[in-house]
Amino acid sequence: MNFQTLLQQVCAYNGWPMTFTNGGARIEIPTEYGRSQVVDVSVGQDPNANQLVYVWSNIATTNYVQDPWYLLQCNANLAYGGIAVRDNQVFLMDSMMLQTADAQTLVKIMYYIANTADQFEKQWVGYDNN
Repeated sequence: MNFQTLLQQVCAYNGWPMTFTNGGARIEIPTEYGRSQVVDVSVGQDPNANQLVYVWSNIATTNYVQDPWYLLQCNANLAYGGIAVRDNQVFLMDSMMLQTADAQTLVKIMYYIANTADQFEKQWVGYDNN
């Protein structure tokens, strides 16, 4: 089974709307009543040419959290993934080896990234910004 098929099955089973993008997919995952979080999933390579699945979700722009030490402290409490900053965007991301990716692990990481990113977004931004 290829990864695209696995991702389609995971999203269909969980009732998560998914759209394919150039190079990946965007999935909207409900997190709590009245809220959801968009998660992006794509396949890439690590420096040793191993294929990886990347899962990430935007949280906020950097103007909401300007203290890098605070972001590092938040990272220390995460079970999966890590907070990263690129350009002016703060996001939560994780990765896994494509060859060992399975439905159960993919669901767990996608939901964790969505739920945790949404909690940070709620705390920092105050509204559902996706």
